[in-house]
Amino acid sequence: MQRWEYRVVSLRDRQYTAALNEFGRDGWELVSVTSEAVEATSPGRSGAIPLPRVLGRLEEAADKLTKLGTADPDAEAPTGATSRLLWIFRRPLSDD
Repeated sequence: MQRWEYRVVSLRDRQYTAALNEFGRDGWELVSVTSEAVEATSPGRSGAIPLPRVLGRLEEAADKLTKLGTADPDAEAPTGATSRLLWIFRRPLSDD
């Protein structure tokens, strides 16, 4: 029976190709893409929901991954979008 490891990430706008190629090089397979409604936040408020440490690390890794190849890695282009895409990846677990 095949066992899978899953990862759900939100990629930055205009960074999809680079991020998808990086996931592919690491053995991840894209399973699905879905949208999630995003609530607008004021500039002084982060609006972040506290995440368990494991999920926070995955989100940090996804943020670093999407920064690859950008001229200014800390700049995030505003989109004005009210939803974001969640990319669902999987890769087989080894039977160690």
